[in-house]
Amino acid sequence: MERSFDRLDPRACLLLFCIGIAGILMIHSEAGLACVFTLCLAAQVLCGRAERIPGYIVFYILLIGLSFAGVWLMGQTSMFSLGATLSNIGILGRRALIPLSFIFVLAGMPTGSLLEALHRLKFPKAAGITLAVMLRFFPTLGEEYGSIRSAQRFRGVGLGVFNTLAHLPSTIEYILIPLIIRTTKIADELSASVTVRGVRYGGEVISFREIHFSARDAVMCAAYAALTGVILVLEQTGFGGVL
Repeated sequence: MERSFDRLDPRACLLLFCIGIAGILMIHSEAGLACVFTLCLAAQVLCGRAERIPGYIVFYILLIGLSFAGVWLMGQTSMFSLGATLSNIGILGRRALIPLSFIFVLAGMPTGSLLEALHRLKFPKAAGITLAVMLRFFPTLGEEYGSIRSAQRFRGVGLGVFNTLAHLPSTIEYILIPLIIRTTKIADELSASVTVRGVRYGGEVISFREIHFSARDAVMCAAYAALTGVILVLEQTGFGGVL
């Protein structure tokens, strides 16, 4: 049996994901959301995903810019609908980024560890395998998108930012249609694969990966929950208008 005590326990990551969802649902101010996002970045470092922090920060700033652009467009009568859409995307995207960051951590974990964690949490085997396949779909979609974009560049489609923006509807169409077709085919192949591997078998599950909810995992989850609670209390009490 392979030991993985030096890694983050998948159950800890699931708990961080749930705390992140609770945080974005209960905290409403922009300052409070920024504090929760900062906590999320610190948790990413402890999860061993420090290399992704610059990308999260850039994406967060872009979503802020999208929100401001949407608010500005809402001031234009003819562009109100587009402005409202962009503003909502920016607001919801910033909130969704916090729990999604922990989903990406889960997606990078060994499938065996994730399935063992779900089994210990008394998830049905079929539900656990389905969740594992869904998480593995994130990197698969990224690879398929990269292949489609490479094929487009080879054919002279979507070359450069200006050309892409000038022909944005057709470029999106050329990306979405092959991506949907490829995704459907991969889903059929995965469905057949998990059936062959006994997803419907009702016997006992045996894992070759041993997981362990360590003291480090417990402290990380407790600290993240406590600090999120502190931010919520500060927001509710006003704390001199800071949050």
